[in-house]
Amino acid sequence: MSLSAVPLAGVRPAAGLLKALADDNRLRIVVLLAGGELCVCHIAAALQLTQPNASQHLTVLRNAGVVAGERRGSWIHYRLVWDAAPGQERILRAVLDSVAPTAADRDRLQAAQGQVSCG
Repeated sequence: MSLSAVPLAGVRPAAGLLKALADDNRLRIVVLLAGGELCVCHIAAALQLTQPNASQHLTVLRNAGVVAGERRGSWIHYRLVWDAAPGQERILRAVLDSVAPTAADRDRLQAAQGQVSCG
């Protein structure tokens, strides 16, 4: 099958995912979330971002179907979404298999989780 025969709608979910992951900070967020659900305040601290900046990156990831958020008190807790469009899970798993969190990101995350309690 030639590339011109591939329906454009068939590549849009993968393209959206790849665009969302093309930013360093968003990729780092996804890598951290691979370890489990996190509060936006912990993500911001781990990546040395402001909370509004972290929220903007998380909005892009949410719009791409990569993460989902749940409000708990004043904070939103995010997790990876694995039941996304066909093919997206394979792409996400391939990315996560090849990228690990930096030691500095892990250390800052651990320190933030010990200092800040999210409600």
